[in-house]
Amino acid sequence: MAPDLSGKKILITREHTQATTFAEKIKNAGGVPIVTPLIRFEKAKNEKQNREIIGRIRPKDCLVFTSTNGVAYFFDFLTEHKIHISKFSDCTFAAVGRKTKKLIEDRGFPVTIIPKEYVAEQLAEEIAAKTGTEQHIFLFRGNLAREILIRKLTQKGFSVTDAALYETIHNVKDGQTIERLLKQNELDYITFTSSSTVDAFMKVMKNRDLDSLLYGVTLVSIGPITHQTLSNYGFNGIVCNTYTIDAMINRMRTHIQSERK
Repeated sequence: MAPDLSGKKILITREHTQATTFAEKIKNAGGVPIVTPLIRFEKAKNEKQNREIIGRIRPKDCLVFTSTNGVAYFFDFLTEHKIHISKFSDCTFAAVGRKTKKLIEDRGFPVTIIPKEYVAEQLAEEIAAKTGTEQHIFLFRGNLAREILIRKLTQKGFSVTDAALYETIHNVKDGQTIERLLKQNELDYITFTSSSTVDAFMKVMKNRDLDSLLYGVTLVSIGPITHQTLSNYGFNGIVCNTYTIDAMINRMRTHIQSERK
């Protein structure tokens, strides 16, 4: 059996609320979580536009969610603007992964489209296989989401409306804290759960000697898209095959095991 995290100090860069569960799992696995949220989320300011978009949804249209944030902000928007959820009872719901699917189903809507691999490219294929081009696609997500889903669905003949329900904000003030931790050799792993966390990390650490600071530290990406974003900045690390925080913990376990050999 793979060893536990053996007191390894692990930086969590994801948003504060989402970091809580990750930190608890790291503790339970024997690690020491250090939470420095580099991103936070805010409600999008284009409320009038989003109200108009939601007003255009017809029965049988397909509503697509690429994150749990998108689901939460969507239903919060409905409540705030007194839009009854029964309007969507005949719509098709698509989700990028298990947690997003569960959150939608907790609201009472069955999710009939979910990809085997939790990335936008596979989600586009599943949507194309299980819907018709007469169904309009409404995509609810954040302002920094990748454009690949829209591009692939449009190429397949679908009409797609993109609604940014929330904004991802970088917390640039934490660079000094992270620099101090790295200089004092207080970090063994830095975890990235999205491309946004990578971008935020690089932004807060700008103009610092990262090659030197990261010596001996292992960077952990939740999946290949996040890993590619890291590579685009010129850094490497370890990556998971399954895109969950549980898989990240297991990947760190196997990495510890390989280092001991």
